[in-house]
Amino acid sequence: MTSMQAYPGEVQLDEIAQNPYTYVGQLKTGLPQILAAPGTNSVYPLLPNTGNLTGVNTNKNYVRGYFESYNFTVQRELPGDLLASIGYVGMHAVHLQVAVNQNYGTLGGGTASQPLAFIPDYSAGITALLPWGADKYNSLQATLNKRFSKGLQFQAAYTYSKDIGMSTSILIPQYINRDYYTTAADRTHHLVISAAYELPFGKGKPLVTQGVGAAVLGGWSLNGIFNHYSGIPFTVSAAASSCNCPGSSQVADLINPHVAKVGSGLNGPAYFDPLAYAPVTGARFGTSGFDQLRGPGNNNLDMSIFRTFKITERFQTQIRGEAMNVSNTPHFANPGANVSNLQLNPDGSVKNLNGFSQITSTNPLGRVLDQRYFRFGIRILF
Repeated sequence: MTSMQAYPGEVQLDEIAQNPYTYVGQLKTGLPQILAAPGTNSVYPLLPNTGNLTGVNTNKNYVRGYFESYNFTVQRELPGDLLASIGYVGMHAVHLQVAVNQNYGTLGGGTASQPLAFIPDYSAGITALLPWGADKYNSLQATLNKRFSKGLQFQAAYTYSKDIGMSTSILIPQYINRDYYTTAADRTHHLVISAAYELPFGKGKPLVTQGVGAAVLGGWSLNGIFNHYSGIPFTVSAAASSCNCPGSSQVADLINPHVAKVGSGLNGPAYFDPLAYAPVTGARFGTSGFDQLRGPGNNNLDMSIFRTFKITERFQTQIRGEAMNVSNTPHFANPGANVSNLQLNPDGSVKNLNGFSQITSTNPLGRVLDQRYFRFGIRILF
């Protein structure tokens, strides 16, 4: 049970059933008691093993966040029923409300350095919703549209962009300048092309207008959507035990500032040079940064074919066949990025990658199924 961002904070209780095939409880017995609920004076009882606590910053000088957006676009009509546009689109977000852990530790300090270390059996996070977040998005956007004519309609849209934001990867105040970096949602290039084409056969079309040919070939249309995405940024991390700083993330040491892409990352070989990074051995943060590398880009093509039969002047029937990811192209996720998994030989060569710099999963691009699949249907139009 959760009360999201309600004053003075958020209290959540998770009830877990004995096994996945039974219920936790019954409504007739009432809701379970939340032991850590705040009292009338807005004070939280911090119980041992409570877990994570989230509260609202009640500082009277609270700063409310805001967004600024701006764009400039030029359009031009071209011959052939074409309309082209190109423009700049940008956005700036300031003082966004973000849950920030207030119970972080210092470098090398471990759990003993956390502000709530004095509470027995309590070392979890306690977060406050603060005006911490920031984001800058800048992009070049271009489109080319063809209005439907002569059986053809299509649209092409291309975006070249950069998105940089503020994270909570490192919470120690003297190091928070490292929290401003390319976001995980950033994709440098994104191209989308969609089209629909009515085949030029059958009654009212320029070709094969009569007879058996018109009956067989008429009424068909083809449709397709092609997407290309640049790879998603990722961070090469290292074991957090080196910094021993609860609440903050550890990055690897950068040995070679020019990290080469050396292979596909599939079936054993590395995706990027694994020797360009090294684990951190001291109570400090690594020398690399966050989201400095990109995973593989992805292409996807969906296609469909329709045929419409005219039953009466008012009623039509349409049969549809659709193929998602028609080329059955695999969409790969980012490679493993924890350098502490890497094993080296005594001479410094790679003994075993152990998943580091290797791609072992796919990215379904928001789909339930990533591999090619077909759908068939029938539709009545009136």
